[in-house]
Parts: sequence; C-alpha cells; structure tokens
Amino acid sequence: MEFSQQPVIFVVEDNLIYQNLIAKELESVSRNIHFYTNGESCLEELDKGPSVIVMDYNLDGKLNGLDTLADDASLYEAGMTSHASVNVMLALEDTFDVEFPDEMLKRSVFESVAAISTALAQIEAQAA
Repeated sequence: MEFSQQPVIFVVEDNLIYQNLIAKELESVSRNIHFYTNGESCLEELDKGPSVIVMDYNLDGKLNGLDTLADDASLYEAGMTSHASVNVMLALEDTFDVEFPDEMLKRSVFESVAAISTALAQIEAQAA
C-alpha cells in the first residue's frame, strides 16, 4: 500500500510479543508507529493526530479498548477532526454499503459511536 506521507499509527498493547508482531505487520504501511502500554498514555498524545488506533481489548485492569472511549463519549473531544469524520463516513458507507443522506451530513451525526450507530440504523431502516 502506498501513501503520500506516512500515516500516524497508535498501538496500545501491553504485551511486548504482541507489540513486535503488530509492528512487523504494520511496517509496510508506516514507519510512524507509536506504541503505548495503556490507554491513558495514548489519550495524552492524541495531538499527534493518529490516522488509526489499534487497541488491546483487555489491558490487565488498565484503561482498555472497551473503556477508553465510551459509546456516548465525544469523538471530537477525543481528537477527531472534521477531515477525519469525512474519512469515517466514507469508511462506513463502504463497509455497510450505505450512503449518508445530505441531511445527516452534520457534526452531531458523527459526535459519538452511539450517534453513528443510530444514524446507521436509521439509514438501514429507510432502505428496508
């Protein structure tokens, strides 16, 4: 895969073996990979503008993939930009084979995971 510039990738994983395995898989995509052993340290560095965050599901009692960002937490406060929200929308359209109608192209629809889930459910219900 070719990129005009190296995407910033955050990996949150407390197991060094898994960190090495993930690094080997991602090195062809980017050399700009940042590793963290807990969710807190990852959140502190969101200003680096990660393109992707890969997060361990269970981090031995530390802030993990499930706890770091609650369904109703603001994605914008967590660091998502308006440009990134467009990328999220395009990825969702491709993944779920849907199209967001013009009236849903607003900040509030992409404010949280819960808001996005609600929007997708509405789109699917209208298509049925």
